[in-house]
Amino acid sequence: MSININIKDLSALIQEDSALTRKPRWDKADERRHAFLLGAIAAVKVGARLADIETDYHNERSRAAGMPAISTKNPLLTREQEQEAKNWREFVRTGTEFRDVEGSPMLSHIGTYTGLGYFVPNEFFPQLFRALKAHDAFFDEDVCTVIKSTNGRVMSVPVAGDTENVASVLSEAGSITEVDVADPSNVSVGVYSYSTPRWTVSLEAFDDLPSGLSAIELFRNFSADRIARGVGKDLTVGNGTNKPLGIVPSLAAITTPIIAVGSADNTGLSETGANSLGSNDFMAAFQALDAAYIESPRCAWFMNNKTLGTIVGMITKYGQPLDLVKFVDGQPTIYGKPVKICPSMDGIGASNTPVIFGDASYWCTRLVVAEDSGVATFTNAPGLAENGQIGLRTFVRAGGSFLWNDTGSPCPFVMIQNHS
Repeated sequence: MSININIKDLSALIQEDSALTRKPRWDKADERRHAFLLGAIAAVKVGARLADIETDYHNERSRAAGMPAISTKNPLLTREQEQEAKNWREFVRTGTEFRDVEGSPMLSHIGTYTGLGYFVPNEFFPQLFRALKAHDAFFDEDVCTVIKSTNGRVMSVPVAGDTENVASVLSEAGSITEVDVADPSNVSVGVYSYSTPRWTVSLEAFDDLPSGLSAIELFRNFSADRIARGVGKDLTVGNGTNKPLGIVPSLAAITTPIIAVGSADNTGLSETGANSLGSNDFMAAFQALDAAYIESPRCAWFMNNKTLGTIVGMITKYGQPLDLVKFVDGQPTIYGKPVKICPSMDGIGASNTPVIFGDASYWCTRLVVAEDSGVATFTNAPGLAENGQIGLRTFVRAGGSFLWNDTGSPCPFVMIQNHS
């Protein structure tokens, strides 16, 4: 395990001890200080922080004299929160540094992510991945298949489609006909490396524990938003070139979409299938999906917020709400199936695919929670070090794949596509 030594603290201690040893005569205070300096130098060499060493020394002497000690504990923080804030403070002060060159691709300067020695705080990534759920349904293990692994090696996931074969009556003394499960196979799910933009914060923000936790939470929210936008977009519409093949392109290659006829039949106006969606389009998709998939607890509609808002706001030709979308315990549903938000889905527009419907257990999102994932510091970019600031980036590895390749069985998804 690498040890982060604060060179500035160590140098100050050595210089003070060197000056002290040059004194021709020592009094008792000098002897105590020399003993302290020797112990402090040894402690800093193994990663201790000088401020903590001095506080402990002061408290020890204060207690011996019957005086109150300095409290470093904040009553508003739990022990775990204090430790997390202290870990981050040490990281931003002494963590491994990588040169961040403005205006150039990050990878051209740091090469492979392997072995960079990232800081991987225990609670940061679990909370980060939980925050991703609020941004995009394809990160939610309650919606789709989410695999979290500790390495980025390609993973084979077994798949099979067999909805067309069902149980049948067996007559007395009748023979049994064997039917193999249709096309048992596997899908390879790899991961790709992603990094957030650089997030800049002052070093002083980490000096005070409550302020440090606030900075950590802001950075976590920043990271979750940027990762959800970048990775979520690739999981949805990625073209498969140096990135995942998203669910929409995957479906476009193997299924025929439902071409929208639009909402004119609902509103009595002049909308078309190129600029609107109507109840006929959603019913056509519902009827096109195999009943076995509709019964799945993970069957849902997927669209972005703007598309959902448009559908919720639709009115009939009589000026009444269409009520295609119904809310059950605050959850939007269409024909009894929940609506899940995917910000990277297309909006309503000519030739776009604004809605998919199906059993999301057949989509796999993969997140790496250890290898080559973490947080790195940057201080050498212009405007940082001279202003007492530090840059932080979160690096993650993620990928996804469609868990279905049985063209002899009904596809677990259907798409609604706007007319051209």
